[in-house]
Amino acid sequence: MGLRLRHLATDALTWGDLKAVITCSPRTSALYRVRHPSEHEWHLDRLLLADMADSLRWLVWAKSADAQQGRNRPEPIPRPGVNTTNERIGNSTDIRNVNELLGWT
Repeated sequence: MGLRLRHLATDALTWGDLKAVITCSPRTSALYRVRHPSEHEWHLDRLLLADMADSLRWLVWAKSADAQQGRNRPEPIPRPGVNTTNERIGNSTDIRNVNELLGWT
């Protein structure tokens, strides 16, 4: 951008401009890496690759004997901003019960 800190508080770089530069810094900038050390490497392509890897691991698991018993489910690849990997697993119900609950009978 060609800006220097010596330009701060002048018409070339106001305090508002500095705030905009800091808050809108792109993911590839050094400033973003310093402000978000755990997230700066997780671009959209890496998030999609991790999702595909998780899906493939789940598909392989789904065809196994462990899946029939509901055990040893593969853990997803950890992603920044996701605090827990626990998934809510409950009992299934009949479609008629769901339709009745929603009033679609």
